[in-house]
Amino acid sequence: MNKNYYFHVVGRSPNADGGIYSYKMDSANAKPEQIGFTALNEASYLISAPDRKLFYATGRVDKDNYVATLQFNQDHSLTLLNTVPSEGASTCHLTTVPGGNFLYTANYSSGDFTEFSLKNGVVDKLIRKIAHSGSGPNKPRQNGPHPHYVGVTPDEKYVYIVDLGIDAIKAYPFHPENGIDINAVKTSNITPRGSGPRHLVFDGSGKIAYLLNELGNTVISLSYANGIFTQLNEISTLPRFFSGKNDAAAIRISADGRFLFASNRGFDSIACFELNGDGTMKLYDLVYSGGGKPRDINFLPGGKMFAAANEAGNVAFFDYDLTTGKLTPNGLSFKIPGALCIFPE
Repeated sequence: MNKNYYFHVVGRSPNADGGIYSYKMDSANAKPEQIGFTALNEASYLISAPDRKLFYATGRVDKDNYVATLQFNQDHSLTLLNTVPSEGASTCHLTTVPGGNFLYTANYSSGDFTEFSLKNGVVDKLIRKIAHSGSGPNKPRQNGPHPHYVGVTPDEKYVYIVDLGIDAIKAYPFHPENGIDINAVKTSNITPRGSGPRHLVFDGSGKIAYLLNELGNTVISLSYANGIFTQLNEISTLPRFFSGKNDAAAIRISADGRFLFASNRGFDSIACFELNGDGTMKLYDLVYSGGGKPRDINFLPGGKMFAAANEAGNVAFFDYDLTTGKLTPNGLSFKIPGALCIFPE
């Protein structure tokens, strides 16, 4: 008997087609079937609580950003429970933390991040907003701080913020009952200046991280220990003769830690890297993303397929070879307005 697999795609639109598209696959390499849609105005990112009973999303109405709580139902549909103002501009990423008492958002345009309390898992109220300071050498894009990603370190001791505008990762000590300690922040500066760090993933050891730089179009490997990130190696996401405009966007690592993938917007593609587990990387392939501006990429449940959320209006699918790391377009593509995020259950 085949096991069913489920995933969700966020489509950003101010119209009735904006929201979360839910899909089912009868097996790990079967054609996905849409099983639901949850309307959510200009939604942009989606995560779940650790127990998968609730989901959280970012979005906006006109210029007002919000965080939404959604109930996860037995039929794998989502029901909107509430929305709370994010108190920030361009709320682009969010995370929950161990203990289930807090949720954090990264607010790109306002240059800050926010801490919310959770009540029975539901986003309750804003506790505080923390602003970064500084700028970078790329004045059009680094005129001030621009937090783009918020996560929890594998040791569960820090909430960290990847800030594109100031070329830094800031790690705040975290306590499950008290939240973060803003007075004991540890800052890891990223070089070269102007790299514009955007998203970060850890390998299974929790000691090596891979940082995708939007402006530099590079992946930097880092060692991690006690809130500090130390650079190891750097590699480009682009072909060596490419000279056009490109903005790197999303980064994912395979479950076995052998392969790394990063998306390019401009040279619309997926850069594929082989990892050695010590921070060294080797580019082994560049695969076109099957659409324009791949904002997110991700493995689908079961690990045999891969998908690219192309912001220009579609999600393209690939077969994934677990042995070689090869991505092969399988010809499947779904039209989704402003596809921004792929979330596998």
